[in-house]
Amino acid sequence: MKNFAIGLGIIFLILYLSNFILDLAKIALPAPILGIIILFSLLKTSLVKEEWIKDFCNFMLQNMILFFIPVFVGIINYTDIISKNFLAIIMTIFITTSLVIISVGLFTYNIIKFQRLKRRRK
Repeated sequence: MKNFAIGLGIIFLILYLSNFILDLAKIALPAPILGIIILFSLLKTSLVKEEWIKDFCNFMLQNMILFFIPVFVGIINYTDIISKNFLAIIMTIFITTSLVIISVGLFTYNIIKFQRLKRRRK
C-alpha cells in the first residue's frame, strides 16, 4: 500500500509539473504527453525507481476499462446524431485508419531501408 501511495504521488506530481510547464511556456501540447516524456526521462536516469510506481501502474492498467465507460454512455446519449451521420463517421474511420496504416508502413519501410544502406556503407 505504501508503494501504491508513492506511485500515485509521483504520477500526479509529474502530471501537475507538465501542466505547469505547458502553461508557463504557452505550448499547445497535451500535458499527459509531456508527462510521459518526463516520466520516461526520470526512469531512464534512475531518479524514479520502477518499483516506486509499479503497484499504482498495475492497478491503473487492471482497471482501465472503467475510464472508458463514460465514453460509451455518451455514445448512447447521441444515437440520433450518430445514426444521421453514420456513413460519414464510417467513411472517416475507414479513410483515416487506412492513411495511418499506409503512412506507418511507408515510414517503417524507409527506416529499414535506411538502416540497411547504413550497414552496407560500413
